[in-house]
Amino acid sequence: MSNIWAIGFRPFFLLGSLTSMLLVLFWAWAFYSGLTLGGHFDPIVWHAHEMIYGFSLAIVAGFLLTASPNWTRSTPLSGKNLKRLFCLWFLGRLLMALSLFEWPYLNYAASLIDLLFIPFLIVALAPPLIKAGRFSNSQFLVILGILGIGNLLIHLSSLNIIDYSYANKAIYLGVNLILLIIVIIGGRIVPAFTGNALRVEAWKWPVIEYFALGSLWAYILLSFFVDDGKVIGWIALFAGLFNLIRMAGWNTIKTLKYPLLWILHLGYLWIVIGFILVFLSDVVGILPRSVAIHAFTAGSMGTFIIGMMSRVSLGHSGRPLQLAKGFILSYICITLSGVVRVASGFYMEHYTLGILVAGIFWGLSFLIFLIYYARVLILPRADGRPG
Repeated sequence: MSNIWAIGFRPFFLLGSLTSMLLVLFWAWAFYSGLTLGGHFDPIVWHAHEMIYGFSLAIVAGFLLTASPNWTRSTPLSGKNLKRLFCLWFLGRLLMALSLFEWPYLNYAASLIDLLFIPFLIVALAPPLIKAGRFSNSQFLVILGILGIGNLLIHLSSLNIIDYSYANKAIYLGVNLILLIIVIIGGRIVPAFTGNALRVEAWKWPVIEYFALGSLWAYILLSFFVDDGKVIGWIALFAGLFNLIRMAGWNTIKTLKYPLLWILHLGYLWIVIGFILVFLSDVVGILPRSVAIHAFTAGSMGTFIIGMMSRVSLGHSGRPLQLAKGFILSYICITLSGVVRVASGFYMEHYTLGILVAGIFWGLSFLIFLIYYARVLILPRADGRPG
């Protein structure tokens, strides 16, 4: 078991996946059965917080703690220091789960511990990233800092210290910042992985790269500071189109026979779909905003995270970049989860059932990941190298 503390992706991918599976299955059952959840958090805010600032952030942490040493040629966080950071995240999840109960002072303890994780993650990442002096990598520290502010707003709102409307703003902010991380990382690894595997050249247009990221930043800022839905909707449309054009140079069609590749392309495509749905919601007004949000979360985040974890776990454990037989079921389940969750917003008479079915597919996808990858994440590298 000591191998699990060798590098960041191991504990955070393993326990992050388990947390995700349990959270979604519990939420789907609670929503379907009409279970009343207590505590100082609004149940929807609690669910959203744990999926964004709990689960998704854990996977981001695992990826950055693993990738940044390669970017900076530094020693990865490992051993006791990694264990301390992980335990801080894990304790936060336990206290946030207990916050569903009305226990004296538990809300303050849960908030305090949960708020500490992002600053400590930044402290772990910052020295080599700043020393390397490349903004393309150190920008993640800025994004994590803004995520920390969003997390603070949720807790202050839930403790009735500031207006509760900031909780919803911070949830949207968290979703949008995780999308930004996917867009940044996806722009690097998706064309690179595709090119290396298929020996094809990805096309990048500098102007499109600029507008794909710039339009997303504009969307993030406007979504937080501006209440005009139509302005936000038009920016979302531009962001979707620019990112679709960006994808056009990535040889997506050629990946259809390679699940390790097409799952990443599909995860990125969900972002484009989400932005178009935001436009149809905010400008055209033909569907609820929640449909678009779940295209981002159940669609893009779930799909891209499963694809990225399965690829990174193989590569960084010294194993061949080839899916085990049957694992593709995980990709199928996560895809069905996203489709069902988004589609349920169009059929309100089946909305509750749709959430249950989507939750079951999500849980199955992450369960399959754990069945296949738990040993990979716990055992030593297959090539005998450290890490």
